Amino acid sequence: MKDCIFCKIINGEMPCYKIYEDDFCLAFLDISNDIFGHTLVIPKKHYESVMTCDNTTLARVAETCKKVGNHYVKECGFDGYNILNASGKAAEQSVFHLHFHILPRKNDDGYKTFPHLLGSGAELVDVCEKLKFIEEKKVEDFGDCVILYTDGACSGNPGAGGWASILNYQGKEKIFTGGELETTNNRMELMAIIVGLENIKSGAKIKVFSDSAYVVNAFNQNWLSNWQRNNWKTSGKSDVLNKDLWQRLLAAKQDKEVEFVKVKGHSDNENNNRCDALAREEISKLNG
Repeated sequence: MKDCIFCKIINGEMPCYKIYEDDFCLAFLDISNDIFGHTLVIPKKHYESVMTCDNTTLARVAETCKKVGNHYVKECGFDGYNILNASGKAAEQSVFHLHFHILPRKNDDGYKTFPHLLGSGAELVDVCEKLKFIEEKKVEDFGDCVILYTDGACSGNPGAGGWASILNYQGKEKIFTGGELETTNNRMELMAIIVGLENIKSGAKIKVFSDSAYVVNAFNQNWLSNWQRNNWKTSGKSDVLNKDLWQRLLAAKQDKEVEFVKVKGHSDNENNNRCDALAREEISKLNG
């Protein structure tokens, strides 16, 4: 990303005190120099945080953290190390390029890296009830049905927009993303579904999960059928917006059995939240 300080370090535009580097990751000393050996480990591909990073890259970053940390213990005289991460502004993330902190530690070094918290005052049974995973229907339970999660986002409406699709068939996942500099939220919602459907073979059974009432209701409440009968006019006789994308969507779902399911946006649905984060990352790329 253009204005990301870590991307500038990766590209050689800014210097760093490099500890380790491979094809995927870079480890270098934190400029704060607050603890001897304070090291940052980052992926060379830009991801804003753990929330938007793909699992393969995240695993490589974790492997690098272990490699560097173990090197500090085995070769550099330390007794252990902390690995710390902040994901999101609320968690005090300051640089929005995924990174982990490695703090080399010696016995009785006097450092206190964990904050002293006063306690929430809540009963653990209540906390558990609030935060535990609610078991969802597993992808495998859908049998031969392809599961497609989609979301679109826009910075301003119109403005820069992004979309994301997560396609899952019997546990195998594919992710598609994209964006446009000048668009609307509804167009991004449509693009996410279109691209997902275009990447599924004819004859497939598909469940599309979307938080867009605009899209889901168009099918489930027969808006789209009425628009077509009225020569792409609304009930108020005005032109249907985004006709080009609606027509492309209809073409994409031909010869496929597609069911549209409305999910609550920005809630507890993991894949919907992943799509939202990926779509917003596309916006960040455009704005960068």
